[in-house]
Amino acid sequence: MNAALLPATLDTIATLIERGDFTGAERRAQAALQTLPPHAEIWRLLGIAQIRSGRIDAAARSLQQAHRLDPNSVEVLCNLAAVEIQHGDTGSATRLLERALRLAPNHVGALNNLGRLRHQVGDYPGAAQCFERSLREEPHRAETWFDLANASASLHDFSAAESHLRQGLALAPRSADGWYVLGYIYERQGRLDDALQPYRNSMELSPRPHTAHNLALVEDQLGDWQAAARTMEHALQLAPNLFEALSQLVYIKRRLCEWRGLPELAARLVAGVDAQRPGILPFSLLVEETTPAQQLGCARTFARQFAGPTSAPDRVGGEGSPLRVGFVSSGFKEHATGLLVVELIERLRATGLTTVAFATTAGDGSELRHRLEHAFHEFHDVGRQAPEAIAERIRAAHIDVLIDIDGYCMNSLPRIFALRPAPIQVNWLAYPGSLGAPWYDYLIADDCVVPPSQRAHYDENIATLPRCYQPTDTTRIVREAPSREALGLPADGFVYCCFNASWKITPQSFALWVHILREVPDSVLWLLDERPGNGVIERLRDSARRAGVDPLRLIFAAKTNHADYLARYRRADLFLDTNPYNAHTTASDALYAGCPVLTRPGDTFASRVAASLNRQIGLDDMVVANDEAYAALAIELARQPTRVHALRARLGAPAARAQLFDMQAYADDFAALIERIAERARSGQPPQDISL
Repeated sequence: MNAALLPATLDTIATLIERGDFTGAERRAQAALQTLPPHAEIWRLLGIAQIRSGRIDAAARSLQQAHRLDPNSVEVLCNLAAVEIQHGDTGSATRLLERALRLAPNHVGALNNLGRLRHQVGDYPGAAQCFERSLREEPHRAETWFDLANASASLHDFSAAESHLRQGLALAPRSADGWYVLGYIYERQGRLDDALQPYRNSMELSPRPHTAHNLALVEDQLGDWQAAARTMEHALQLAPNLFEALSQLVYIKRRLCEWRGLPELAARLVAGVDAQRPGILPFSLLVEETTPAQQLGCARTFARQFAGPTSAPDRVGGEGSPLRVGFVSSGFKEHATGLLVVELIERLRATGLTTVAFATTAGDGSELRHRLEHAFHEFHDVGRQAPEAIAERIRAAHIDVLIDIDGYCMNSLPRIFALRPAPIQVNWLAYPGSLGAPWYDYLIADDCVVPPSQRAHYDENIATLPRCYQPTDTTRIVREAPSREALGLPADGFVYCCFNASWKITPQSFALWVHILREVPDSVLWLLDERPGNGVIERLRDSARRAGVDPLRLIFAAKTNHADYLARYRRADLFLDTNPYNAHTTASDALYAGCPVLTRPGDTFASRVAASLNRQIGLDDMVVANDEAYAALAIELARQPTRVHALRARLGAPAARAQLFDMQAYADDFAALIERIAERARSGQPPQDISL
């Protein structure tokens, strides 16, 4: 073939690639290599065709040939970077793109690729800088405006993000990407109502699984669980192996108590965990019938997305100086977390620890938020900052021991801890399990929630308190409740209750409850109407009816203020716990208000919390070994009301209450445990299991 034919040959190969005929393009390129003199562009186009057809290793070989023939080709360097990204080698990809930009500082493709790569690895300022340089060269490129908006949002500069986004949409008003990013920016700010329409616009223009997933998350947070379930199902129809959508769908269906088809979905989810599929939310797995080993495996897989090069501060403060203990949480407001920790933080002032709060959500103006702000020695509101900026704030505060209260719960920021801003990092309280990440040194627990038989399924070193690991606020007054009739309950008969969230009510737990109701004809079951209008009441009552129980024996209480909620326990006879995810804060509340709790622990942390609370307050006899014993004891207690009265008397005895509700004793033990952890670090010893 004559070399004069080279331009036409290159055009032909490029046209085949544009048409999506990658096999034809590869065949044409291979033929040209046999007949034409060696030429870098033929090898480059061959590599592109191989990338597009998923043959990454072959593409790498072709592009290396192109690079040998033309080592200063910016396009070849960009294509090689794409191959390295496919191989997961972001470092090599970055170096290739930076070399390309040394050769051509204003190359738009290299700038955009490097910007996206920097965004991927968490270098948001560097990403924004690349996109800004690119836009100086090509200001009419809408996609780059969207990329810059995304980087600005990651830096929590939402005003700039929206401005950039609007400029992009002015150039491309029918861009599904643009509307998606606008929805994302609104979602990140908590402007959920505003996020709905942009996500819907994006779906109308181009139905994509991740857009459907995000739209469903917004619908869920706005309380429209039924719409969220349908949208999440759509996401799975578009991408059957999108496991983040599958885990959310299973969780939403549990919230809805929509159990039809749930076993099959749950089985797919657990199979995904066993296969180490990314995207599965560890928290959503805790209510599934899984082992501690499976929950740990899920947490490890989830944690990998946050891993990166980090370096922890060298050591904790010197001996004799007060330990600076940081607490990171999104729940420092009117929230279960705030309720559990507020008195503990107040009482830690008497122990010599310096307590420092990092509140990752904005204040809500509540009395509890005000009390928390005054309880800590220092209170940092970092609710509008990116994880990287928060980590820098923590480093600047010279924290010795940093405690993650959220774990993998909603609104948590695991990236903060992956950046290792403190020499000792601890998992405690909200997430009942191992976080499966090497940047956590300890998990604070007790020997009931983490028994020796399950120790192997926790990656953290276990720091064991000599009491139940869960604190609470004992300054609360449990006032007298209205009459049963005023609460919608029958004046006579036995009242079982469970004010757990609806997602904890599994078909297995509910089957036990209706069996108990059948055996105790004059009893009712008092549940929480967590989110009206989603059909939960109707589904549970229908399930009761099909099991032979009058559906009106299920009585639902609306959500109310905390004082009225606590008072309700005075009108209940027995709290029936759920499994495999127990009542946690609600169990503590019930016991605090004098209502006995019946629980059947399993092997997982989440299934053993109520047992830990019962054991601490001296109600070991309310912890049973299996479902049969659970049902039998619930029935016996209803038939022997004097036993229930005796249980209430035991809960009211000052000595028993002090075992669980002496918060100064808890604070002293907690501080001593933290001091033991720090002492090992000060003496140069690695973390290990510790107990008082």
